[in-house]
Order: sequence, then structure tokens, then C-alpha cells
Amino acid sequence: MEEKIFKFFGTLVLLFFVSLFIFKLNIFSYNAAFDYVDKVYVGKYTKIRDMVIEYEFRAQDVSKDSKKVAAKEDDIPLIGRGKIFYKEPYFLRIETEFVYHSSLEGVTLITIKDGQYTTIFKNDAPYPLNISKDNRYPLVVNFPFFPLLRYPEMEKILYPVVVGYETVGVGQDKGKNLVVISFIDTSKMYERYRMYLDVSNYLPSKVIFYPFSKEQMGIEVIYKGISYINDGRPFPTKVLIYNFSYDNPNNKKLAWVLYLKNVSINVGVSDDLFDSSVREKKPPEDIFIPPEYKKSK
Repeated sequence: MEEKIFKFFGTLVLLFFVSLFIFKLNIFSYNAAFDYVDKVYVGKYTKIRDMVIEYEFRAQDVSKDSKKVAAKEDDIPLIGRGKIFYKEPYFLRIETEFVYHSSLEGVTLITIKDGQYTTIFKNDAPYPLNISKDNRYPLVVNFPFFPLLRYPEMEKILYPVVVGYETVGVGQDKGKNLVVISFIDTSKMYERYRMYLDVSNYLPSKVIFYPFSKEQMGIEVIYKGISYINDGRPFPTKVLIYNFSYDNPNNKKLAWVLYLKNVSINVGVSDDLFDSSVREKKPPEDIFIPPEYKKSK
């Protein structure tokens, strides 16, 4: 009887220490990952409260229906240029002048994301072209700084975990040490995306967004170049964006190229830039406005 009791308590003690070890291991991993994520674009510098970026972009259709897909960056047409304004925690204003487009050439579109709605204006028109819910999945132009977009409901379900370390073996980045961070969606228990972070300067080297069905496209984002901006911190100068299918993840096609310049941080961006209120009493009949938006305005 005493021997059974001894074995029982011995098993409990063993399980306790094993559980404690796993708990400490998980705490260490999660803390390390959160620390890395908090330092993206920050490192030893001050917290980013706002940001202004001038940008140009090339783009091409890489869908199955596309008759011709350019393989080289220079063969992809330059579509537009403009400015991106960011203000913590998730406010965005994207001004884009289209210089080459079948229907938008010469047009400037202004997209405002305020965390609740995405509103698109044409030039300085007093009414919007479209109002929709603010999609949490990053827009292409968000990629230069998407880790800075902090949506409370997303932070509750997305948990970063350090899953590995890599050393770049080829190209101009040869020898660069990267920390691989997986972002797990705990509400559905799958990996939403993965970031390869250069801890020497806390700039992302690569981010992969995984498709979750055959209807979705995967996205691989590659960050290139370094410039030193107004407060001295490093920042990427070019972003290459590849698409790949659910069935063939190794067949990546270059869809977008973003060129970033004149980046300024913590310059006191005005709240008025993110005012997306509908200023006309009677907007056009063909505009889509969610009922809840009408009620709140």
C-alpha cells in the first residue's frame, strides 16, 4: 500500500516538474517573440507614433487568366505614385496618383482606413466612391509597416512564436542572421503568416502570408535596400511582392514592386487626414454604404 502511494506521489511530482518545464519554455518563447515584434522598425530608437512615406509602385496581373506575365521588375509597368500617412495604432491614409492605367490614368484616389471602415475618395470629391469595413488583412501598400498596425481584436487572437533561426546563404544578404517568427491564429489554430526578422537592425527580411484554401492566393513579401531616415533609423527602400497558389507554393510570380523614399517618422501627422466622414447629405445612388456606417455618422 505504501509503495503504491509512493509511486502515485512520485508520478505527480514528475508531472509537476515536466509541466513546469514546458510552461517556462513556452513563456520564454512567447516573451522572446513579443519582444522581437515590438522592436520591428524601432530597435534602439523611439516608438513610432506616426509616419509619412512617398512611394511609387509597379503592378501586373499574375492570375491564371493573364496572357503575359513579366518576369523582370523593369518589365512591369509603373502604375502610380503617392504618399502613405500612418498614425498609431492603425490609422492609414493612402494617396495614389495613377500614371498608367486603362481607366484611372490621371486620377488620384484617396483611401482612408480608420480601424472601422475603409473609405475611398476620387481626387477631392466631397463624397466617397466606396465605403466598406476595414479589412484586417493587409493591403499591398500596408506592407512597408504592417507590423505597426495594432488592432486590439487581432492582438487577442494572434500570438507570435519564435520557430527558428536562419542564416542567409546567398546573394547580397549572405551571412545575415534572421529570427523566424510564426504568427498563430489561436481562434482557428493555424499559422496566419511568418516573418523573417533581421535582428541586427530589426527590419523584416521576408514575410509569408499563407493561403487557407484554393480560392485564396498566398503572398510572399521581400524587403530590399536600406536608407536612413529623419531620426537616423534604417528603413527598407524597396518591397517585392510575389503571389503563389495554394496548390503550387513554389511557383511564385512577381505581382507588385513598391519603391519607398522620403520616409519621415514622428512628425506630428494631423488627425484631420483620417477624417472619412461623408460630407454630402445625399451621396450617389451607386455608392455602397454599410447601414451601420449611416447610423454612426
